Amino acid sequence: MSQIRAMQTSTILCIDDDPNIRELVQAALDLDGYDVILASDGAEGLQKATREQPHLIILDVMLPDMRGWDVLHALKEQPRTASIPIIFLSALDETEHRVTGLALGADDYVGKPFAIQELLARVRTQLRHAEEHLLSELTGLPGNTQIERALRQTLLDERRDLYVLYVDLDNFKSFNDAYGFLRGNDMIKLLAGILQSAILPAHASAFVGHVGGDDFVGILRGSDTEMRNVCEAIIGQFDAQVPALYDLEDRARGYVSTMDRQGVRQNFPIVTVSIGVVTNRQRVLKTEYEVSDIAAQLKKQAKLSASSVYLVDQRTE
Repeated sequence: MSQIRAMQTSTILCIDDDPNIRELVQAALDLDGYDVILASDGAEGLQKATREQPHLIILDVMLPDMRGWDVLHALKEQPRTASIPIIFLSALDETEHRVTGLALGADDYVGKPFAIQELLARVRTQLRHAEEHLLSELTGLPGNTQIERALRQTLLDERRDLYVLYVDLDNFKSFNDAYGFLRGNDMIKLLAGILQSAILPAHASAFVGHVGGDDFVGILRGSDTEMRNVCEAIIGQFDAQVPALYDLEDRARGYVSTMDRQGVRQNFPIVTVSIGVVTNRQRVLKTEYEVSDIAAQLKKQAKLSASSVYLVDQRTE
């Protein structure tokens, strides 16, 4: 899977035990320009959904190992897959089955046999909704709605192994002012890719979202050592790669010269990354708003450092 998924080429996972249906769906989606992943049962589908994070899932209701409704429930339980649009595909065409699937969180329902053009139209509609309302256009990562939902869902699990990373760039405005917003976008996409490569492999439930601008949120579970390894990997990769975005002269002297907010020319150092880490190791976290407030405080402290740094909340109340 690409580190940063381009919205122009959406990835679609089809979970169906009928090889003829899988072949038909794949052929139609291929012709429409989508990347297609196939799974023949629920377990394989869940594994591929977690690993690949497709933009949309076409899910059969009747599978050999579990019902599609159970697959849907499992997908909605994981922050990483909870907001992926799901279209149910089934020969069960009664109103009761449609209502059940939609009530459980499915986004649409297509009965078998189906017209390919209808399926494609419904796929386009769901992808458009996701792009317009849920995903960051720049990075393809989950946006604010999905971040809030992921935090809320994560807090329902009371295990004391949660870490929420609030990630932000330092001196990013000076870089934007010196080089323009397109170069700034390159830096944001660089950070997005680094966060995905460092956080997502840590655990099946790990999550990365793009708040907007240069602000990101990561969610992971594990040990304190695992969290610190992830933070150090983010900092190490970013510090190693970000100089390449600067002109040679600025890179060599270690700063850019541009106007500050008061209109005074100042020298600003190479952009660094600050990470505030909120954890429930030593205290109970009750709401996503509480997590956000603590993270903002930690990030503010971290930004006082002249270098890339992460700070972990150590308070017990």
